[in-house]
Order: sequence, then C-alpha cells, then structure tokens
Amino acid sequence: MKNRKLILSILIQIFLISVIIITNSTDISNFSSILKKNYQNSTIYTKAHILIGPNDGVAICSLSPSDQEVPQICNDGTGGAIITWVDGRNGAVNEDIYAQKITSSGAVQWTANGTAICTAINVQKDPHLCSDGAGGAIIVWGDYRNSNYDIYSQKINSSGGVEWTTNGVGICTILGTQWYPQICSDGTDGAIIMWHDYRSGSNYDIYAQKINSSGGVEWTTNGVAICTDSGSLSNAQICSDGVGGAIIAWEDDRNSNWYIYAQRINSIGGVEWTPNGVEICTEDDSQYFAQICSDDAGGAIITWQDYRDLNYFGIYAQKVNSSGSMEWTANGTAICTKDGDQEYPQLCSDGAGGAIITWQDYRDSNYDVYAQNVNSSGSMEWTANGTAICTTGDEQENPQLCSDGAGGAIITWKDLRSDPNGDIYAQKISSSGNMKWLANGVAICTVSNGQTVPQLCSDSAGGSFITWQDERNFNYDIFAQRITESEHRPPDLIPLLILISEQAVLFDPLLISLLLIGIGAAIVVVIIILKFKK
Repeated sequence: MKNRKLILSILIQIFLISVIIITNSTDISNFSSILKKNYQNSTIYTKAHILIGPNDGVAICSLSPSDQEVPQICNDGTGGAIITWVDGRNGAVNEDIYAQKITSSGAVQWTANGTAICTAINVQKDPHLCSDGAGGAIIVWGDYRNSNYDIYSQKINSSGGVEWTTNGVGICTILGTQWYPQICSDGTDGAIIMWHDYRSGSNYDIYAQKINSSGGVEWTTNGVAICTDSGSLSNAQICSDGVGGAIIAWEDDRNSNWYIYAQRINSIGGVEWTPNGVEICTEDDSQYFAQICSDDAGGAIITWQDYRDLNYFGIYAQKVNSSGSMEWTANGTAICTKDGDQEYPQLCSDGAGGAIITWQDYRDSNYDVYAQNVNSSGSMEWTANGTAICTTGDEQENPQLCSDGAGGAIITWKDLRSDPNGDIYAQKISSSGNMKWLANGVAICTVSNGQTVPQLCSDSAGGSFITWQDERNFNYDIFAQRITESEHRPPDLIPLLILISEQAVLFDPLLISLLLIGIGAAIVVVIIILKFKK
C-alpha cells in the first residue's frame, strides 16, 4: 500500500511540474534546447565520445612569438601518433622541420616543443610523413638549402632519435625546382616518395624514389620519371599498391583541359601502365584536386572535383585495378552532382574494396560537410548526393578523414559557427551512414583567435588523433587532441525526450498543455482503478 501511494505521489508531481513548465514557458522552443544542452554536458552523454587529454587540445609546439604551421600526422603503430610541421623559431626566412610524438593518453614523448628534423640554412617547407613500421616515421620535405628547392628526407625512431644523415638524405638534388613531395610506406619499413620536378626547364613533371629503412635510395639517382609529357602537371598524390610499389594520380593539361591521369610504379622502380599515365577522366572541361587511396587489391580509388556540367563543381570517382584498367563508369562515377559547388574531396578506404569520400558542399548557399560511401562496384551506399555530416550555420570547410577501422570514418573540419576565425569539429560516421557522435559534430577545439588546417590519423582503436594550426597565443602553434568512444552507450530515454520535445515545438503550446493534462489524468485514473481492484 505504501509503495503504491509513493508511486502515485511521484507520478502526480511529475505531471504537475510538466504542465507548469509547458504552460508557463514564454518560448516553448527553448525546452528542447535546454534539455539537449543538459544532456550533452552530462556524465551520461560523455560516455558516447571521449576527448583524451585537456579540453581544446594538447600543446605539441607552442613557442611565442614564432610560428609553427601546416602540421601533418601519422599513426605510430603503437597507439600513438607522430606530428611534423614547418617551424619558424629560427626566423621566417629560415624555416625548419620539427616533429613530436604523442601517446594514446595525450602525453608528448620527445623533446619539449619538438625534435629537430632539419635545421639546414634557408627554408624547409611542406613536410609529409608516413609510419616506418617500428614506432617512428619517415618525413619528406622541400628544401631550399642549395638556393633552389630540392627533396630531402629523414627517419626518426620511436625514441625521437634521427636515424639518417644530419639534416636529411637528398632524395633529388638535380638542377631545377623539385617540390610538393608526397610519401607512402613501401610496406617494408621504407618509403616511396614522389614530387613535382622542373628539371626540364619547360614544365613540371612527376618523379619518384624509393628509400629503404637505412636511408639508402633504391631506384635511379634523382628519381624515376612517372610522367614527362609535354603538358603541365599539378597536385600529384600517392598511395601504396600493397606489394612494395605505389600508385600516383595527378591533374594534367596535355590536352588543353585539366584531366586526371594515374601511373603505377613497382617495387623495383619500373612503371607498370601506359607511358605517362592511364586516363582516369578526360571528360570535357576540367577536373581538379585529385585524391587517391588504395582499394586493398593492388589498385586504387581516385576522386576529384569535376566541372563537366559547366555550372557547378561536382564530385566524381573512379577505380583503377592493378593492371591499369578502369573498373567503374567511363570518366568516373558521380558521387555528388547537386546544384551548388562541391569541392576539395578527400577519401579513405572503407576496408571492403570501396571508399568513403567527404567534401565541402555549397548546396545550401554556405559551405557544409557531406560524405558518401562508394562500394567496390561503384554503387552508392548512403543517401543520394551524400549524407550530411554538418549543416549548422555559417561555414564548414576543409574536411579531412580517416578510417575508423570498422567500415566507417572519422571526419574533421574547420568550423565557423561560433568564431569567424575557425574552430575544429569532428564527427564519426558508421559503415551504414549513421552519425555516431553529436549532431553537427563534436567540438575538438573552440578557444578564441582561430584554429585551422586540421589533419588526422587513426588511433587504431576506433577513434583518431587530430592536429591543427592554432592561433590562441596570437601566433601559430601546433595542438592535438585524441577523440575516441567508450564501451557504453547513453540510455535511449533522453534522446527520445529530445526527439519528442523537438517535434512538440511544431504545435501550439495550449494544445501541448491539454495533451499533457490528458496523459497525466489517464495515468492517475489507471492507478486509481488498479488500487480499487486490489
């Protein structure tokens, strides 16, 4: 009897409080936002995603008043990450290359503010890196020490010790400019490096070189020619072919428009496909900003922004197999052709022969972030023209992504919703296209003055490390954050209440009040009937 009275009392109180809140609220739409805010800041909610380390990131390098810029990141193979960047501590006309390692718990491991990779005279710029397979990394950069840009590389081990020649091994030091290097692992503790090369004196070509774990170059001195056609080449990208070689894609104007070409180079430096590259897309008008990832079967998936409809840029993709043959629709499968420009695509493998592609999207007259999963057969797995990752107010720009290891991806971007200088947000999307974290993304860093150029890599545990260029101290520093998930999910009740409250704002407050009164009265009547039956 006492228990029934207590239950009856509690239900009546909940009913009365609900009626008072609803009927006296000056703005019923505020009910949903208040509930949502309290839920998102609660300990129950934080079990859905966890930021490892201090809010707004761990300082990787913070040296006022000098600038540290354009960080790049790779997994170290042991649950941590290695970050490299351009460093101005020795003056803006003498920029150098530094690196730092961060553990899974957010602790920096090497020399405070970074280990010097190269401090040679003049400027070093545009570093990129890949894992060395033993807890360290191989880093490549453009280097002006000889008064024209050359390509140099260095290996740093898991303890932060540089392994090769002081200030780096020369990958290509021939006359003429060599710059914009890219790198991928060769699968045996070394790396394959490619770059844009002006040795001809008439246009840029593409060359590549393999370097082993001891710092020895393995192919032709100063590189193997990938493409030396008469046209100009731009924006070359590289991925592993899975058997010690690499596949390279680029933009090419040999036919007066910018088209997409690709070439495969094997483990001993032999080009495998049509001389100067196979045609990936030669559709009328131009294609730009090619990006590439492995298809995990010796081939690659390539995506780009495409102006074939003469009104807006769309996103297209193509799969090329290990023999250099196209697997999907000639000149590319349409990923997104919505009105409004879709630009700057990025992609990663979905682990099943397809890819997840993300881009910035202007369909709603401001830039948002969308994504699509294209399967191994070239069919779309998610919503036509892309699943919305973030469509909140103002601009979301420069999305980057990495695999979550389970067929989905983690996407990060620069976000202007709260700060015109930019913050960093992220979202996880499952293999089925469902958002795993907060709608419109989790705030990674929202301190004042702006954060830009985010990059990320997998943490090998379903989350990621994210690094960025940060102006909180009124100069550019490098910060990083790890985001992952807990094993427990929040209860279903609170999301359900949020959904109900969001739908409720579509109706008149008086009707909502009457509805609640009716529900409450029904509960009371049922309890009274049950009481008398006893």
